[in-house]
Amino acid sequence: MVLKIKCKGIASIILLHKIYGIFFISMPDQVTTLRYFILSAKITKDIKFCLLIVLPFTISFNSLAQKIPVLKSHTYNISIRDGDDFRKGRWNIDTKVNPDIYEAPIAINEKYKLVTFITDVDSLRFRVEKGKTYPFVIIVNEKDSAFTQVRTVKSAVNFSKDYIKSHEGKTFVEIPAVYELVNIVIALTNTGKNKEGLVVKNTAYYQEVIGWFSKYDKEPIIMKIDSILSSSYVEYFSIKMNAYSFKFSSNGKIVPDEVYDRLTSVNTLRPYLEELQSFSDNSKFETFFKQYQPFYNQLISSYRDSIGIAEMQKWLGKNFPKTKYNSYKIVFSPLVGNNQSANWFEYNGFKEVQAHVNFPRRNEEEKKEFSSEALQVKDGNIVFTELNHNFIGPEIQKQEYQKNIKDAFVNLNAWIKEGSPAERAYNNARACFDEYMNWALVSLRYIDYAPPIEHDKLISKMEKYQVEVRGFKKFAEFDQFLIQLYKKRREGQVVADLYPQIVEWFVKNK
Repeated sequence: MVLKIKCKGIASIILLHKIYGIFFISMPDQVTTLRYFILSAKITKDIKFCLLIVLPFTISFNSLAQKIPVLKSHTYNISIRDGDDFRKGRWNIDTKVNPDIYEAPIAINEKYKLVTFITDVDSLRFRVEKGKTYPFVIIVNEKDSAFTQVRTVKSAVNFSKDYIKSHEGKTFVEIPAVYELVNIVIALTNTGKNKEGLVVKNTAYYQEVIGWFSKYDKEPIIMKIDSILSSSYVEYFSIKMNAYSFKFSSNGKIVPDEVYDRLTSVNTLRPYLEELQSFSDNSKFETFFKQYQPFYNQLISSYRDSIGIAEMQKWLGKNFPKTKYNSYKIVFSPLVGNNQSANWFEYNGFKEVQAHVNFPRRNEEEKKEFSSEALQVKDGNIVFTELNHNFIGPEIQKQEYQKNIKDAFVNLNAWIKEGSPAERAYNNARACFDEYMNWALVSLRYIDYAPPIEHDKLISKMEKYQVEVRGFKKFAEFDQFLIQLYKKRREGQVVADLYPQIVEWFVKNK
């Protein structure tokens, strides 16, 4: 093994010795990196002498030689216990990343938590506190080493024991108050009024919203949100989803939800709470929301009882048996256009999926084209294609698929049409693969649940839309491949078992 010390103004010094441990420290200008610290007495003495000679200032070598924890392993895949949550095989040791960082989420009301790394031969436990970093080294097979850190971050969610107990195994369909307030704000912006598909305008509810709130469309919150949306349409999803992290108190004040700190990486709505509160008060939003509660409840019941949410969960759970969630939430507004997004959260051993969607509305042409049974399955696509992502993603993230996926999508122009919606929204390998799979699973669901006589028509119409409208060039070919693969699967095989052939198809057709 080699110990290499780079010093400013002099040649590098090379020392040879058997290595039993590692130490990392950066010294700007003078010393780039000192990597190994558990050495023989002679080597240590030589390093001390070297440092004293070449550095233009005094450094205490004892401070350099302070030990950091070492974890031994015979495998590159290890487990983590994060608080009460045991994550078996969830950490892959990467010797090329320096440092390799594990982010330990800490809830707002937590002072500290315990994080334990567990290998086949060793374990290492840290008592971690907010805002602190904990370095250590993993030695694999007594030769390879990985400098690793535990870094605490503020958790996006706080699933308490009471929350877990009341939500375990349940599905919730909701139109939350602050969420609807924000969607009304979006509908009043110039962007909301003019951008096609952002807000549903051909309903009586939209007209009633405009009638009640249009006199307030010059309020500061309308102007500010419009400025954000006009600059970046993508911010729409963050603004809308983060509305779910707030609620109304008993005295009508908008306050943070005790469970959710944010729904995206940054809570982009938080800076505008004062203006949002002013709009709510001035427009008497709470009165409006209470008045329309029967209408909201009717939509919620229709969503919950008529489009087969339980059946979707069962189908996904069967076909991706290693991916499990404890609770589901379907969050929507009657104002949301064709804009869906999804996320999932994990804390305290509890995993929750959220799908932020629009309400499924049938057009007159489809009512003539398909039977009511087929339309009921088709109506579920809005939710199904959001729930899908939470199963497709974890499966394709497995290490054995990474090289081939990267290779298959090295030229994205082979898969997505230039200037299309696909290019704008799915312009990397993972996102492109996920969306191909996402809508191909719709075809498999049609096969399992729609009337057989209507399979071809349902699938053909969906394929045409994906290719001609959204811009996924080879979707129809992939869809037909997966349909045949699914139909010919062996007894007991599920979709997750077909991933090797699926990934191979993408490599061959790149």
